[in-house]
Amino acid sequence: MATTASQIRALTAAAFRTPEKFTEFCRNGGKPLGGVIDGEQVAGSMNATFQTIDPGSLEALATICEMGEAEVARAVSAAERAFHGGGGKGWRNTDVEERIRLVNRLVELCDRDKAVLLACEIRDGGKVSELAEGDFTQIRECAEYFSGVARRIPMGDSSSMRVADGVRGFTYREPWGVVAGIIPWNYPIVLTSWFMFPALLSGNTILIKPAEDTPLSALYIAKLAEEAGFPPGVINVLPGRGEITGQCIAEHPGIRFISFTGSPGVGQAIFRTCDRHGTRMKREMGGNGSAIVLGDANPEVVARMVGRYTNQHYGQTCCTIHRVFVDRKIADDFIDAQRAFFDGLKIGYQADAGTQLGAVINPTQRRRILQAQQETVARGGQALLAGGEASVAGKDGFYLKPALYRTEPNNNCNPLEVFHTYATICPVSSPEEALQLANSSPYGLGASVWTKDIERGIAIAKQFRDGTGQVNCHNSIAYGLPYGGQGISGGPGGGVNCEETFLDYTQVKAVYVADYPA
Repeated sequence: MATTASQIRALTAAAFRTPEKFTEFCRNGGKPLGGVIDGEQVAGSMNATFQTIDPGSLEALATICEMGEAEVARAVSAAERAFHGGGGKGWRNTDVEERIRLVNRLVELCDRDKAVLLACEIRDGGKVSELAEGDFTQIRECAEYFSGVARRIPMGDSSSMRVADGVRGFTYREPWGVVAGIIPWNYPIVLTSWFMFPALLSGNTILIKPAEDTPLSALYIAKLAEEAGFPPGVINVLPGRGEITGQCIAEHPGIRFISFTGSPGVGQAIFRTCDRHGTRMKREMGGNGSAIVLGDANPEVVARMVGRYTNQHYGQTCCTIHRVFVDRKIADDFIDAQRAFFDGLKIGYQADAGTQLGAVINPTQRRRILQAQQETVARGGQALLAGGEASVAGKDGFYLKPALYRTEPNNNCNPLEVFHTYATICPVSSPEEALQLANSSPYGLGASVWTKDIERGIAIAKQFRDGTGQVNCHNSIAYGLPYGGQGISGGPGGGVNCEETFLDYTQVKAVYVADYPA
């Protein structure tokens, strides 16, 4: 059955009631929540704390201890001991089936405490429940996929080959050792899972540095990991600001590999720091996603589909659509339909039923978005919906209205990633013109083409300068297919969610063996 425009709506909140178990966790017996190092909660030597807040109400949810240089060093030492074993069997030598058993036990505990982890996403992260529920499913799906990969990919020695008379050679694959994941605030549960499971199952011990805006899910998962039976030091969580805790992680030479998701500027700075002492790093660094709408598309249906993806997590999704290039023949109808979709979004508190557009994560983001809206007009964008601040009765939060602009091919009024329900629509004369404009961005994370002609759509998708090309869909992920970026959006490494991800958390060395000289 064909999809009608009226059937397409934005991700929407159901009423959410905060569980008492979440509140008790945040209270922590009246003490600030510490980091988790070597299986213990650590207050931190800097005596510094920060509050994590609900962005839709500005309610302080918990007080968190900030980890500094001493705590990073302590966590690295604990992780190294757990990796090597300190006289006993270390994590690197733990049988893969035992690692899988512990991972499965952790997943079961996450399922048991689903309401608490949903509260982390909804209250701490500001998500609507429909999106938070989907994010939660990634814990199990990611763990199951990489458990299968861990069983398929052999570690240790490969078969040997003769390289010369009396000389043979083989490869030896092993985990790096201590690895760190620097996790952003927009998808904390998803991206913690994408880092944690392949890193652990390949035999590494891990440091998780959650974003200061959304630290609660990582801290709660560490609590569940202890209950699951993970050895102390295998999983460590270091909350704090990027410029302090994150920088200390980047500067520590004992961390062998870092997985980073965040902005290009921060990712490039961390990469330069890592390069000084040889730490390997993979990066996913945002995007300015494009959609090409061909003339055979139904403008009302596709406009609403594009609007749904543009509004996913209020536009706070790295690979989502912010630049639309639409055939001039249908441009006016498309613009009218997308403006109606944006204008009809229900702005409200993320835990209230019916909300589709909630508050952005913090005041810095609100300021950046408002500035970007002004700059779009200054660069020549024609405001169809001007954006600006919004208010929600009874709530003090970081609320903004959606913004939509019309532009022309010679006017690049949308050069940077704007993390909100924000898009520019540019009428074009041909698919070739649209493709050239879509590929003119230095970003390259995700792009889509919308057409009834599937084969033509595939041909265009293959030409995107992006890590992911899509036909009649967007924001797509699947385990077994890589999710990564080109241009300033990513690299190096094999992206995430695929076998290459698992291999990224390992290193391979060549070993040559010659007969002993007679």
